[in-house]
Amino acid sequence: MKNNCKFVWLVRHGKSAWPAGVADMERPLSQRGRRDGATMAEVLATSEHIPQGIYTSDSERTQQTTELLNEVLKLPITTTHDLYTGSYREVEKLLRKTEESLSCVAVVSHLPTIESCIRATNDWPEEHAFPTLAAACYELVGAWEEFEFAHAKFRQFFIPRMFRDAAT
Repeated sequence: MKNNCKFVWLVRHGKSAWPAGVADMERPLSQRGRRDGATMAEVLATSEHIPQGIYTSDSERTQQTTELLNEVLKLPITTTHDLYTGSYREVEKLLRKTEESLSCVAVVSHLPTIESCIRATNDWPEEHAFPTLAAACYELVGAWEEFEFAHAKFRQFFIPRMFRDAAT
């Protein structure tokens, strides 16, 4: 039955810069966001559940985060505006279209969308906040076409700070 398990990484974009006069969609990553993106790429690439595809929002900071992750992961990317402001229902619709040959995917998005997904799982350790470039892995038994966050189980959680503290 283990081969019937699906895994989803919910990844918040990296820390963004706030240049004056730049629209929210166009805000780029800050220097810290770029550094943390490289760190989290290595974390995901060596995790127990390595993504095999990435779904990402079309905002500049999520695109840049995805590029940093993909420098290591080298995965197919699907970009959609639905991940910019969508709810967990839009994410579920997207995940239900995932090829069955993939057992693990990453969703790179924004806090309102990711928070909606997490709340829909009813399985989140309350002591965890979800800072920039946090990554939470959820597991579901069954086919992608049946994916519902309500049935997903929390498995792992990483934030860049975990790895900065270990290096010092």
